[in-house]
Amino acid sequence: MDEILFNDIYDKYVNIVWRTAKYYSENETDADEITQLTFVNLLISYEKIRNKNAIESWLRTTAYRLACSQMRRRKLEMLLDDEGLVAQMGEEVPGPDELIFMRERRRKETELMSTMLEELYQHNPRWYDAVVRAFVLEIPQKEIAEEMGIRLEAFQSMLFRAKKWMKTKYEADYREMK
Repeated sequence: MDEILFNDIYDKYVNIVWRTAKYYSENETDADEITQLTFVNLLISYEKIRNKNAIESWLRTTAYRLACSQMRRRKLEMLLDDEGLVAQMGEEVPGPDELIFMRERRRKETELMSTMLEELYQHNPRWYDAVVRAFVLEIPQKEIAEEMGIRLEAFQSMLFRAKKWMKTKYEADYREMK
């Protein structure tokens, strides 16, 4: 997909995608994020989209799925936060040093994840595409396999090999961080 075509599609559909994301997420900040992820997904998947005349429908569907995924994640986070609050009621509130340590740990985790994905892309771009679409964008595996033109079992095998490669290469770094 060339830059001019992408910009034309973006300009034409960004408001529609944003409104769809806003409707389902009920939050403007989330709608902005979902809109950007939707267009990143378009960049990744454009060549695999069979019916180029249905881009608007594809974008709306993708925005809807991303919004639903985000709502599921948010509900899970709320449940975990509630459990954490109950557990902390008996404990003392973390001090400033502990908060700094927690932030630094989150920063290192994010940095490690970024490095892992960059090196995965350099090692095997097809694995990178599969991992990002399945685990970051949360597209159903069956749909990704169809778009890639392979059987679901072959796609799952590809994900397994990619995860195994990442685990082998980064397990020591991950354990050191914990």
